[in-house]
Amino acid sequence: MKHIAKCGVKYGLALTALLAGGLIHAQANAESSAAFKASTQGIGAELATGLSDNLALRIGFNYFQLSRTMEESDIDYDLDLELKSVNLLVDLHPFGNGFRITAGGVWDKNSLNGQAVEAATYNIGNDVYTQAEVGTLAGNIDFRDISPYVGIGFGHNVRKESGWNFTADIGVIFTGAPRVSLSSTGGSLSDNPVFLENIQREQDNVADEIDFFRYYPVVSLGMTYTF
Repeated sequence: MKHIAKCGVKYGLALTALLAGGLIHAQANAESSAAFKASTQGIGAELATGLSDNLALRIGFNYFQLSRTMEESDIDYDLDLELKSVNLLVDLHPFGNGFRITAGGVWDKNSLNGQAVEAATYNIGNDVYTQAEVGTLAGNIDFRDISPYVGIGFGHNVRKESGWNFTADIGVIFTGAPRVSLSSTGGSLSDNPVFLENIQREQDNVADEIDFFRYYPVVSLGMTYTF
């Protein structure tokens, strides 16, 4: 077992050295670029560097906030949407032109927080409840922290010549099922088992309605500058 472990370490170090050498060689001839983008992930900035003539590495940061009132299941909510994510992507340019195939991962902290607007009654689950019975009704929607991304795009993030260039991407983040939570605090029924069953039923209904967001679409447009 010790011999096998030593061999594994030996070959692991050798492979690491080869990869590092290849990256250093690629980086020696690489150009770098910066991009500013607007997308379904928010407003973003991106840095890219070439790994070879047809391969590039990108890291991007996205952010956006929006507050508005919306109706969900006959209840009005004051909602705060926050889009916050980091992309780590690898671009392959198979034809040597601007077309690219992209894969990578997304660190996703997107969330939607809401609080029900005060009303005389609320329809929750299979019953109707008063404001005094419900108290404060609040909800949250978020996603798992890290998700895979695949897509296609156009525009050289890394080119041989410096200057401005158009860039666009279309892809999908596989976020998994949205995580929905709904809670009641300060109401006369906030701890009532039957009421809590209806809260759970309402929570499940919302989760079913937004289940399509397990495949989060990405559409991105921007400008990039190669140094």
